[in-house]
Amino acid sequence: MKKMLLLSALGAAILTSCNKDAATIQDGGLNAGLPAKPRASIPVDANGIIQKTFLSKDTIWQADGVGFVKPGSTLTIQAGTYIVAGVTKAYPDQTTGETQNIKGVIVVPKTAKIMAVGTATEPIVFTSDKAAGQRAPGDFGGLVILGQSITNQPTNTRIEGIPVPIEAVDVTYGGSIAADNSGTLKYVRIEFAGFNLSPNNEINGLTLGGVGSGTTLENIQVSWGKDDAFEFFGGTVNAKYLVALSTDDDDFDFDHGYSGTIQYALSLKDPNSTNSTSGGSSDSNGLESDNNAAGTAHATTTRPVLKNFTFIGIQTPATAKSKLKYGNRWRRASSMNITNSIIAGYDIGASFESITTTGSVFSNNVVHAYTNPFNGTVPGTGNATGSGSSTTAASVYLKFEGGNDIFYTTSTASTFEPANLIPLPTSPAYGDGSTTYKGAFNPSSSTLWTDTWTQFAPKTY
Repeated sequence: MKKMLLLSALGAAILTSCNKDAATIQDGGLNAGLPAKPRASIPVDANGIIQKTFLSKDTIWQADGVGFVKPGSTLTIQAGTYIVAGVTKAYPDQTTGETQNIKGVIVVPKTAKIMAVGTATEPIVFTSDKAAGQRAPGDFGGLVILGQSITNQPTNTRIEGIPVPIEAVDVTYGGSIAADNSGTLKYVRIEFAGFNLSPNNEINGLTLGGVGSGTTLENIQVSWGKDDAFEFFGGTVNAKYLVALSTDDDDFDFDHGYSGTIQYALSLKDPNSTNSTSGGSSDSNGLESDNNAAGTAHATTTRPVLKNFTFIGIQTPATAKSKLKYGNRWRRASSMNITNSIIAGYDIGASFESITTTGSVFSNNVVHAYTNPFNGTVPGTGNATGSGSSTTAASVYLKFEGGNDIFYTTSTASTFEPANLIPLPTSPAYGDGSTTYKGAFNPSSSTLWTDTWTQFAPKTY
């Protein structure tokens, strides 16, 4: 359980593959740490609609351009399957008039489903096509799931990040079916994803638009993303056991009336990753939540219910201040219900900006910050807080099994030990040690829910 996991900065190189369904054997160098298996492009028709319903683990599958699961059908992915970015395709963007070159995007539109059910020992992995040591954010496009659940947007709202309306596929999201079912993602990793078409028009690691509560999201890790790790555009889907690692922008982003429940989640920032900026300053948060872009009230309010989250920023105060924004940023008429969680390693822990106070709860959390635990009025009680300029949060306020090394062994090597985040009995996060603890990890458990299926060194495996 005390395993050491290494993160480091990434570079870039290019591998391409032929646009054929025929599998070709690749040598160990080209597979570069991936399983030594045949490769094949996921077959699509002229409209980009995927022509297979089952992807087997005996092949490394390449996602060329943007591929759409056929509406009304189900794409099943076998446990242990790897999917990498394939051939880059050019798409005209009718909004900007520019040509966008994209690869490695899979879209699950309304009425379609994805059944990607891995196991702890055989997770399903969406990742870069590049060699170990040369992988970088943006190598893979991302996974986009669109449903018919409730949002506070018109039902003809197109999901962001898709460059052009596809005549044969509806790329809008939302509706009135709260329990809509888009399938299952379980034991899944998404690595090096993301694509920026234009400002505020990006593909995230996992984009969820109007996804309903009939969908299952469990044990999902998004690592080294070029934009957000998880973004929820409305919807009612629930989730548990989520990990966001070293993303450029926000680890968890909620918009457009999202109202589901998420329990057990880990958000990790890294001093070696890039970070998004706005107005010349960092705009990278552990969590960001808006009701809508205009910050106006709506009958359907963005109000995620979050339990047992751990948000870890950066060990060095000056680096945290320059590279990060807030541990939590609640704004633009958003509401919230977040309890039993930990925020640490940010200059400011949680910010409350023009929120909807009715129904908002921020209670029984442990918040550390280098300058101030809170910005704005906190809509809740029972929060334990601490602040100071020490190099580690542990020596200021929090006490975990890792002592003073709860972030990284050093601020440059990015060495991280998840087991160090288990609260000690002397920590305010400990609670009774079994049912009322704060954060992602149970002090009374002999194992971590991150064991086996996660990968904290995706550049080198």
